[in-house]
Amino acid sequence: MPDPSHSKICLLGQGCLCPTVTLFLAPEPLIPGGSILHLIEQAPLAEHSGAPTPDVELVDLVQNDSTQPGPLVRTEFRAFLSGLPEPDQVRAILHDRHITDTAPVGLDIDDPAEMTRLALLPERPIGFRRTEDFQAEAMRRAMLAVYRHFGVDQRIRLTYHGFADPGTGWFALRTAIA
Repeated sequence: MPDPSHSKICLLGQGCLCPTVTLFLAPEPLIPGGSILHLIEQAPLAEHSGAPTPDVELVDLVQNDSTQPGPLVRTEFRAFLSGLPEPDQVRAILHDRHITDTAPVGLDIDDPAEMTRLALLPERPIGFRRTEDFQAEAMRRAMLAVYRHFGVDQRIRLTYHGFADPGTGWFALRTAIA
């Protein structure tokens, strides 16, 4: 697998070439040694305002309840090279999300679109989850690949940034919260 600090982890939906969700790992500010996995919906950015706008098809894909046949999600690693990000802007965005590390693993802080999504999309903490809690077998495999890539255990807090409702679809629990 590629170097986690210089690769973006993307989850792609069935038939999609563009990422549906990207992920990065940040330290848990309240638990020493703990981590939070952040999932960022790849909402399109409006041309005139630069703010993310809901994409109905994308939200439907993220909220898919796994009743559709076939694999819903595949994992893809995309390398990126860190350039010279705007340090004050990055620091402010990370601080607002309670991310104390200046370079979370897997977050391209030099990508203005990704930083805009992180800054402006709604944020929903999901709590501690295990891969078994996700509905689709494809999602379980994708998340397991992500956990292995980052070298973390499977009891990790998730925070979702996006317009989709994390209470349904990929994020709906089949069992009690782990």
